[in-house]
Amino acid sequence: MNEKNLEYLKKDLKYLGFGDKLNADLEARIKEQPSEFKLHMTGEFNKDNLKERVDYTLDFKKSDKTDNYFLNRYQATLKNDDPALEKTQTFYINKNSGITAKEAYNLLDGRAVNKDLNTKEGQPYNAWVQLDFQEKDKNDNYKVKQYHQGYGYDLEMVMAKYPIKEQLNPDEKSKVLKSLEKGNVTQVTFAKQGGEEKMYIAANPQYKSLDVYDANMKLQYQGVEKKESKGEDKSQEKKETQKQDVEEEGDTKKGKKSSKRKGIGV
Repeated sequence: MNEKNLEYLKKDLKYLGFGDKLNADLEARIKEQPSEFKLHMTGEFNKDNLKERVDYTLDFKKSDKTDNYFLNRYQATLKNDDPALEKTQTFYINKNSGITAKEAYNLLDGRAVNKDLNTKEGQPYNAWVQLDFQEKDKNDNYKVKQYHQGYGYDLEMVMAKYPIKEQLNPDEKSKVLKSLEKGNVTQVTFAKQGGEEKMYIAANPQYKSLDVYDANMKLQYQGVEKKESKGEDKSQEKKETQKQDVEEEGDTKKGKKSSKRKGIGV
């Protein structure tokens, strides 16, 4: 057994948020030396004081030329009491980077995630990604909507429009921004007349706003200005999304990119 390859895969699993729970099964399967194999894991996430479950199936394949194994993709299924309402997506791994287990849950739950991506030519660029549950591709995957820098969603500037107390502390502000970029619903404190109130927020790049929830996770409002979701802006958002491939290449050539994390395959 290739010990170096095993340790590499263990680090890969840890980076992707699967921890070390699969390590024993991974080692056992590699010792058997099959041409390919699958590992299974279930993750639980809190939402509205309830537990939501995601089933993961990780695909490992052996190299045709060496004894190295690679994790090229995994499938995530957000479970539901009604199987017809379950959502499944395959996420691809590229050079030890990709959508993490928690980010996969956030995407399947309808939120957007900020990641560094690569063009077909291998050039990196940064974008918000979100699953389009209205349309699937030829592989039965939900199509991925992208909102990159050309679209004009600046999370920090948008957050500044809201009375969020954590913005007054640089460290707390940074933690909130990073949490939102991962697609999390994040607890914050709203400063209100006569006191404070615990609220929850999530990034909403499509409408260039935040989704705001009360302490009971009831949606309060979307965006600072209602007009953001009306006709003209929706038309503009559609045009921007349709142009994303052209703009991505253009932004990359002009050097308009971020370098927060490694590039990934979605």
